[in-house]
Amino acid sequence: MFGKILAINLTEETYSVHKVDFSVIRAFIGGKGLGAYLLYTTLKGGEDPLSPANPLMFLTGPLTGTFFPTSGRSVVVSKSPLTGTFADSHFGGYFGPELRRAGYDGLIITGRSKSPRYVWISGGGVEFKDAGEIQGLPVDETVRRIRKETDAKARVACIGPAGENLVKFAAIMMDKDGDASRAGIAARAGLGAVMGSKNLKAVAVKGTGKIQVVDEEGLRAAAATALQVIKENTFIPNRTRFGTSYWVEPMNRHGILPTRNFRAGFMENAERLYAGYLCGLEKKDVTCFNCPIRCGKKIHIGEGPVKVEYEDIALLGSDNGIKTMEDVAKALMLCNNLGLDAISAGNVVGFAMECGEKGILRNMPDFGDAKGQRELIRNIAYRRGIGDILADGVREAARKIGRDAEKFAMHVKGMEIPGYEPRSSWGMALAYATSDRGACHQRAWTVASELAGRLKRFCFEGVPAFVKDVQDERAAAYSLIVCDFAPIIMCNVRQALKCSAGIDLNEEEYIKVGERIWNLTRLFNAREGMSRKDDTLPVRIFEDPLPVPGGDGIKHLSLPRDKFERALDEYYALRGWDVDGIPTREKLRELGLDGFYAVNGVKA
Repeated sequence: MFGKILAINLTEETYSVHKVDFSVIRAFIGGKGLGAYLLYTTLKGGEDPLSPANPLMFLTGPLTGTFFPTSGRSVVVSKSPLTGTFADSHFGGYFGPELRRAGYDGLIITGRSKSPRYVWISGGGVEFKDAGEIQGLPVDETVRRIRKETDAKARVACIGPAGENLVKFAAIMMDKDGDASRAGIAARAGLGAVMGSKNLKAVAVKGTGKIQVVDEEGLRAAAATALQVIKENTFIPNRTRFGTSYWVEPMNRHGILPTRNFRAGFMENAERLYAGYLCGLEKKDVTCFNCPIRCGKKIHIGEGPVKVEYEDIALLGSDNGIKTMEDVAKALMLCNNLGLDAISAGNVVGFAMECGEKGILRNMPDFGDAKGQRELIRNIAYRRGIGDILADGVREAARKIGRDAEKFAMHVKGMEIPGYEPRSSWGMALAYATSDRGACHQRAWTVASELAGRLKRFCFEGVPAFVKDVQDERAAAYSLIVCDFAPIIMCNVRQALKCSAGIDLNEEEYIKVGERIWNLTRLFNAREGMSRKDDTLPVRIFEDPLPVPGGDGIKHLSLPRDKFERALDEYYALRGWDVDGIPTREKLRELGLDGFYAVNGVKA
């Protein structure tokens, strides 16, 4: 029942509908997993991510749009122009459920339009519509114009000027901040640039159908159980009251909050970045489709409403030396409307600020200069001046700038590090280094376990196994798809999968799906030439001690390279990979991936 894909060729302006074989759905489920399978089998290796051949895929999972709690999430999958790796960028809101109500479980876009277009998907079919008059417009105006031309209740996935200008960390925005409901963002890895390379300004969808499931009564029972688990979870009230901003104060107190381009793990006098301060501002709680958690905190500033998250506060706030929620919100609103990943944008701006401080670049804003920060963000989106170099991401910018700038370019595999300092969280250090899409906090979030004592801080004991297990479990969950914040009982989600798509897996088989997905994305990246040399961290992390609060003063933390390398060896061994981080023949056979290819077209 699940697996109906709408394939669109922009070059020819044609479309067709395909059904994915059930054996593929059973092996990879949907979402991230299905995207990994389709991307690997579509591409051969070495393709330019900004070429017409690179597919842009909007994919849902069997639970997307159903009455299972937190089922509003979907994913965009493609080859990243920022990293050259496999990329899956997940988003919430309402676009995914609307696509399923229109009759499709996924959308695969290839080719390149001769002139700017947007695609309109409705009960009337698929239309290729002229986007000449909306080309160049910011996100909010783009969404408004498209709804005026199509349907007032259409859900719109679009790019802003950053995507049109092929900024390599451009995002795809789902709806707009000014909507009464929660907007979504496929932010990471630059997939907005892939969309821009296709001359595609937007995809708009309005569905009227009902999402079909195998066993509606059984799914309702599974959903009721999941809802009860959410209600009984003791941390959910904090999620509901504060959203992710809850974590700013504890991260600052424990020296994990990136500050001034990761030169410190805390910011002094940061109270106006804390959750309590955010809650004192004029705000509205917004939620994704069918989500009882209501973690979205949309605050109102002079320019309008914007939803603020922990990562925005960490990267646009402390990492840029900005100390007020209002200034973070202004910078975030700019990123959202121009179509930029706020995590990468804040990281890149912090890098540029340090380049200015060191005399490597001239006329850069100082740390703490909110007005200068916003002007640099605009210049990046429009590729003006130094913004043209910074628009390619911190790795490429550092390479072009030279003068040892690469030593403080904070990225992994080309993707900018998010809001957790790896010298203060050794678990995140290994999670960042081994992530399949570059530095990512969502593949394995170890911080809470470290602070709670389940993992010992400043030690790799037990970390490789923990990271591997969470990566596998998350890969499966991101294929269903359910939200990061939903407390999961394994038997419950497996029952939901069975009732929604007819896939009956025991716990071992379910986790094996996640491991299969993780190994396939590793094969994809290996085919692109990546190996152990890429599973590393910036020079600063290994060579510069990190100032953090400690006792009556400041202490300094280090991450020894030799201990990190031993942890990486242990991680590879647990995964069944060789010393270069390539899956072995035995592991591929165990996972049913022996028909796939490893490095440089050599069959595994």
